[in-house]
Amino acid sequence: MTSGAGSLEPAASPKSSALAAALRLLSGRRLTKSQLAQKLRDRGFEPGGIQNAVDECERQRYLDDRTYAQLFVKSLLDRKAVGRMRLLHDLLRHGIDGDLAREVLDEFPDEDDSRIERALAKLETLRPEDGYEQLGRRLERLGFTAPEIAKALRRRAKERGAFPVRFEALE
Repeated sequence: MTSGAGSLEPAASPKSSALAAALRLLSGRRLTKSQLAQKLRDRGFEPGGIQNAVDECERQRYLDDRTYAQLFVKSLLDRKAVGRMRLLHDLLRHGIDGDLAREVLDEFPDEDDSRIERALAKLETLRPEDGYEQLGRRLERLGFTAPEIAKALRRRAKERGAFPVRFEALE
């Protein structure tokens, strides 16, 4: 096969063509090892060539799951108030190993109280008609744990008034 503009793979060994494809993919955006391997599989490369390409990209530091996870978490937290569970789920969905994901999340200061307060304030502004029960469900979808939600809603209830929902059920 020639290496013309219309060809899918350059005329080279499978190992080097998988590496060339990996480098092209990484030149466009940051990927995790898992994402890169999946994209190479989707392009029909052999498992051995994929593993060699991923290993070489990692060795050359073109690919680093820890850095990817750190940047992903920082970016998401800069844009949105979400809880640790949501962050963990998103990292796992992007192919980050569970232990590494937990390590990266531990590197970020424990600001869950301020994040949940920001999220709660935004939800109350956007949906002032929502009661505590709806707010609790929305906070849960944002990745906050039941005890964190109960604590935040108790604080809010002291400021706003009566408890229309039993917080003990959330714990």
